[in-house]
Amino acid sequence: MEKPSLETMVKGFKQIYPAAISDILEGYGLWKQWLGPEIKPLNPENRVAGPAFTMRWINDPVPLGEQGKQYIAELVDNLGPMMVPVIDSGNCQNSGYWGELMCNLCLRKGIDGAVINGGVRDPYYIYKLGFNMFYTFICPHEANGRSQLESYQKPIFINGVAIRPGDFIVGELGGVIVIPQDIIYEVFEKVQEVISRESTSRQMIRDGATVEELLAFGGL
Repeated sequence: MEKPSLETMVKGFKQIYPAAISDILEGYGLWKQWLGPEIKPLNPENRVAGPAFTMRWINDPVPLGEQGKQYIAELVDNLGPMMVPVIDSGNCQNSGYWGELMCNLCLRKGIDGAVINGGVRDPYYIYKLGFNMFYTFICPHEANGRSQLESYQKPIFINGVAIRPGDFIVGELGGVIVIPQDIIYEVFEKVQEVISRESTSRQMIRDGATVEELLAFGGL
């Protein structure tokens, strides 16, 4: 069977909620793929889905030099459509790693969301842009002079969850989930089954089904 396109998977995963995906992943023995309660959407309507583009920052009070600026420019050049930038901030509590200008750059590249385990700036303008922003706190400080970009497109960890470049990120108000890339097509197929089953369950409830009938169907 032909594999679904990236665009099809992005649209499909945006229609499903993380709790259902978590249930599917538990069937693979993956019990901790949720990035934790700290990471939340700027807007309750925000939804994000796509392959992870990973970044790791470290605490470093030295201002960016030419080499550091070049490294960040190189990173931006490597961002591609429908990717989801994911930042591990090294637990820095004093920097904003993402702001309105970065959102505009991403939108120009066909990227509509990002996940930041750390601070973001310019929340009002990000909200007005409609960018799907997931973050842990708001911080007016810029990262330059407080943090340095250590690496990008290498494995990172957020709250004990491993995220490799290309792993699939799915997030909404119910949380942010990481799907390992080697099972993404299988999980996507199972997600379609979940959507179909839950649609049937809703109709059964409207038609007066008992709890026993719903449990027998597997719809609770």
